[in-house]
Order: sequence, then structure tokens, then C-alpha cells
Amino acid sequence: MYSKADTHIHTNYSDGLLSPEETVEYVATHTDLRVVAITDHDTAEGAFVAQEYALKAKLFLEVIIGQEVTTDEGDIIGLFMRTTLPSYRTAQEAISAIHAQGGLAVAAHPFSRWSTLNNMKGVGTQIFTLPLDGVEVRNGFPANIFSNPLTAWLNYFMGQNLAALGGSDSHAPFTIGQPYTYFPGRTAADLRQAIETKMVRAGGSLWTPLGLARLLPLLLKRGGLPSYKEAYSD
Repeated sequence: MYSKADTHIHTNYSDGLLSPEETVEYVATHTDLRVVAITDHDTAEGAFVAQEYALKAKLFLEVIIGQEVTTDEGDIIGLFMRTTLPSYRTAQEAISAIHAQGGLAVAAHPFSRWSTLNNMKGVGTQIFTLPLDGVEVRNGFPANIFSNPLTAWLNYFMGQNLAALGGSDSHAPFTIGQPYTYFPGRTAADLRQAIETKMVRAGGSLWTPLGLARLLPLLLKRGGLPSYKEAYSD
């Protein structure tokens, strides 16, 4: 039995459109994901809110506490976190802090070339040497159409052959779960074991034109970010 996880999702606790509650409600009602990680920039607080909501609402979904940790060398995703971490000068410092909490450290979009325009900075060839637990080989941002396969190839043939993950990097409701991580089992614990044993694989697509097209009219109509009700009202 295999399931899908999205290990890279943002909420309005950083630069996403939806609240943590709205995000997991969308996941539960509009996707086939079984596990998600809320990974806001430099805070895990939205993930705690999302996890609590999913438990109280008895959603058919597990929420992992995560964070996209900023470093001067590139972004590192922490999964299975316990507390919020600060930003760091080096990726090694961030990874050590994540591991000290018992978490897993994943290199986010390591070869993205859009760091200036989209604040999307990766650690690049440091995936060959850093003590990472995984690497994001499929990131949903459309500009990563070339860097995604490059990351997968370099990780497998020249790097450490780290666990290969897929994450939507979604900041909007319509793109959640388009790229995903495929893993044996159904639970967050199963996903963790699959990452640790390299039994995961990345699947899905970049953000689709349809998903982006559905978002644009809402932004134009509101003159800003859509609410959950606006996004899903007929």
C-alpha cells in the first residue's frame, strides 16, 4: 500500500495565501494526499496550528511539523520538528539544529536559479557533502523545469543518492499536491521510515497552467489574496 505526501507547503504564517486551518481543510477535501508538511519560512507555528486543527476536525490526514529554514547558503527544510528555528549563516548549522530536535533535514530546490526574484535559494552542489536526510528533486515552481531533473541526476549519479522527495512549494490552494512524495504506508511515521530508508520517490507535475489560471481571477477580483470561501464558492 502506497500513499502520497506533500512535504513543502506554505501558509499565511509566512507568504502563503491560506491560513493553516484552510490549508489542511483544502488538502482533506480536494486532494488524495495522506500526509502533508507545513513548512513556512522561518517559523513552525503555522504547522502546529494546522496539526491541531487536523486532529480536532478528525481529518483523514496527518500533518508534519516542518519549517523552511533560511541560511545564507540556501534553504533547508526541517521535517518532524519540535520548535521554530532561527535563520543561520551556514546550511550545516541549520542541519545540525534540525537533527538536534530529532528532525530530518532536506535540501529545498537546491539548483533553483530564481533566488533573486522569488527568494528561492538552494544549496547547490553542497548536496554532495552535507549530512542531509533527503533532497527535493521535484519542486512545483514552474521555473524549476530544468533544475528538477538536474537535481535528480546529480543526486543519483554524482552525489550521496539521498532520499528523493517531491514537494509542491505551494503558496496557493490550487497547486497543493501537484508534485508529491510517493511512499509505502499511510502514516507520517511510515513516511519518516521511508525517507530514512530511501524508499520514497518524487512524482507529479509542476504547478499546472489550470491551477494558476484559477488563481489569477481571484487575485484580480479582490485586489489581493483570496479567502478560502472566495476560492471555493461556486
